[in-house]
Amino acid sequence: MIDVSIIIPTYNRRDLVRQAIDSCLSQANGRGLKLQIVVVDDCSTDGTRDLLAQYHEHVESVFLAENAGQSNARNAGLSKATGSYVKFLDSDDVLEAASLYREVSLAEADNSDIVVSGWGAASIDEQGRTVAGTEKKWPAPDMEPLPDTVIWGRAVPTSSALYRRSYIAGLEWDPRLSKLDDWDFFCRAALRMGKIVALDSVTYWMREHDGERVTNSTTMLKNAREHHTILHKMEETLTERGELTEARALWLAKYYYKELRVLSLYDRPSFERAVAHILTLDPQFTARDAERTKYMRLLGSALGFRRANLFHSFIKRRIKRV
Repeated sequence: MIDVSIIIPTYNRRDLVRQAIDSCLSQANGRGLKLQIVVVDDCSTDGTRDLLAQYHEHVESVFLAENAGQSNARNAGLSKATGSYVKFLDSDDVLEAASLYREVSLAEADNSDIVVSGWGAASIDEQGRTVAGTEKKWPAPDMEPLPDTVIWGRAVPTSSALYRRSYIAGLEWDPRLSKLDDWDFFCRAALRMGKIVALDSVTYWMREHDGERVTNSTTMLKNAREHHTILHKMEETLTERGELTEARALWLAKYYYKELRVLSLYDRPSFERAVAHILTLDPQFTARDAERTKYMRLLGSALGFRRANLFHSFIKRRIKRV
């Protein structure tokens, strides 16, 4: 029997977390897996505690004393983990049938530290049923060669990674992050330079439902700030190990540029700091290769990338006033 710990943080998702738990319980049937399912309730008020009581024989429930956010909830669950492998599952996700067995089998056969896999997304109705025709799938990324693939932006969402527990010992989810926390955890784990193998099949389904993924200026700015925070972590790690080559510095400069437009629009001091840092990494930086929008490439050629972004923000503000 191979022990696997599945950690599920949840907050006010009584019906969805029930489906997440059920998808986990079905994984062990006759497949040589011993599951430890840890559900961390982040002070739900919708009857989640009563629901978890129904699973007391199969689920270890952790109840936080105050609402602390999903990263703290995952850390609380990770501290309880005893399995040889760890799987993080969001409470509105469900595992594909027999997927955990495939992940563990590949990890054991290749003696890998992380297994990355494909994933799917689909809309669900109020009863949690998949809406036909909304299914989408993404393949597992090739993570070789490390660390370059991490710098290039290759990663997987929370539930598409299986970790060897001994490999992530001492690694915690950053509670300061809430938008890109899964990217941050995966990148820091990958930059430990362990063996990562890819499983070319869908292992879980991300369910899109009402009330999530709202995009506004606040979330856009938070996303941009967290994006730069994570890039700084990557850069510091590579610098400390003497692995920040010129080529990697040039690529990081392009990656910092990715969120520059949002910062120029909503956070001028952070924008100016980011511009200075980009020029530290690449004194000859231009937006030609990093900018996807044609008119911004033209503006950048005429004005330089800093002035082009500021001009774009000026126009956006004028349009909003009108």
